[in-house]
Amino acid sequence: MDRISFLPDDFLLHILSLLTTKDVLKTSLLSKRWRNLWKLVPKLDYIDFRKKNDADHGRFLLFVDRSLQLNTAPILESLSFKFHWRHCSDVDIGFWVRIAAKRGLRHFDYCPCTLHEPSRLPQSLFTCGTLVVLKLTNVSLADVKFPVSFPLLKVLHLHWLIYLDDETPQKLLSSCKILEELVVDRQRNDNVTTIPINVPSLLKLVYIGESNEEVFELNAPSLKCLEVKDVGYECMVEDMPEIVTANVEAIYSNTDDILGALTSVKRLSLCLPSESPYPTGKIFHQLVDLEYCTCDTEWDQLITLLNQTPKLRALKLNEKKHGMLIELALLSRGSTTCQLVFG
Repeated sequence: MDRISFLPDDFLLHILSLLTTKDVLKTSLLSKRWRNLWKLVPKLDYIDFRKKNDADHGRFLLFVDRSLQLNTAPILESLSFKFHWRHCSDVDIGFWVRIAAKRGLRHFDYCPCTLHEPSRLPQSLFTCGTLVVLKLTNVSLADVKFPVSFPLLKVLHLHWLIYLDDETPQKLLSSCKILEELVVDRQRNDNVTTIPINVPSLLKLVYIGESNEEVFELNAPSLKCLEVKDVGYECMVEDMPEIVTANVEAIYSNTDDILGALTSVKRLSLCLPSESPYPTGKIFHQLVDLEYCTCDTEWDQLITLLNQTPKLRALKLNEKKHGMLIELALLSRGSTTCQLVFG
């Protein structure tokens, strides 16, 4: 017998949890020691990037059915579906999700082929009180019945979702009382004008907007990390006294509000339209590292910002031009080093 087979079950299960479910099942052929060990792996990852054909698709559905139902781990820590070409019906996905929800599912990651219609997931997923991480891509929430329940959810990723109306995302977020990380990647025609983010417990937010008519609304007083890439019309942002890092690439009619809420930031990356004013009377007391995009800006705006950053130590200027990223890194205030990087 090989040496690795002498390791305790806990060690072997940890090793197996790093593999896809298909590879995990292959280990059952190694020896009697491994024959049933795969059934105890608390992590099931179904990853398939091949093009679908009818015969292969039937085998795949049977494989997921059997491996999921034969799994005997006390708690199902993680269930992931990631398909590039393959399309599974809502009935099949719903059956698998309902089984997982009954098993104390903690981490669910659903990323189907985005070329197909948005999937509709079962109601049992949205009342799964054991979930800690929920990541959804190309899903419709139009049939979800509210209120939903996510008492333990800390991480929520929403990529390319379709909502029933403006109230749907608000109802979803209000059910996450201890949420710490939120990713919102919107698409056009998602049936929502604005997604107000009012989450007191939130520590990290990534927001990517697509519509030039929306308003970016944020009230997250505990936020430490913010990344915004938006082409919205306007922003309404409350003060963020705990903010440490921010990356803002946005086009708003007035950016005074969002910049005024970032005065406690230590590391800041900015890419703003030339007409954007800077908040008068606001001092960035903690800012030490600034990355500034010069693609569409007036230099007096940068000078104004520098005058408001008494602790600044590092400045990087970058510009995307003709497909080339030009970066000028300046170590300022106490150093004369200058580095020009062409990428």
